[in-house]
Amino acid sequence: MSPNQKRFKIVSLVILLVALVQVVGGVLLLLGSPLVAGLRIDLGGNASYDGAIAAEVLGVLALVVGLYCFAVGVTGARAANSPRSIGKFNVLAVVMLVASLVQVGLGVSTGQVGWVEVLLAVLAVLGLVFAGKAHNEAIDR
Repeated sequence: MSPNQKRFKIVSLVILLVALVQVVGGVLLLLGSPLVAGLRIDLGGNASYDGAIAAEVLGVLALVVGLYCFAVGVTGARAANSPRSIGKFNVLAVVMLVASLVQVGLGVSTGQVGWVEVLLAVLAVLGLVFAGKAHNEAIDR
């Protein structure tokens, strides 16, 4: 396994772990748990919204995106072993990036940004970079 494949595999495994945190956060948001405060960063803005409805919408979105990101992580971890078939991961990672950015945008509109969503967006970009490098390396062989 080349160094780029290893980096790609590590990023995919980190996506898996962060996706699990996202799923747990989504469930906590849906349940109205005060523990979810550790997953949100207050922007200090004076955004006005109905907290219960916003928490439910963000909770459902976090749960769905978290499960999707888990699938992306599994796909990436499997694709790291055979980098010639990275195309499926690339498509899934782009959708993951868009979904994470939508979550960040919704969080900004409510006055709180989730660090998990930002981290997933960064991991999606890293996954795309390392997947591309591993793919190019495999083609050159």
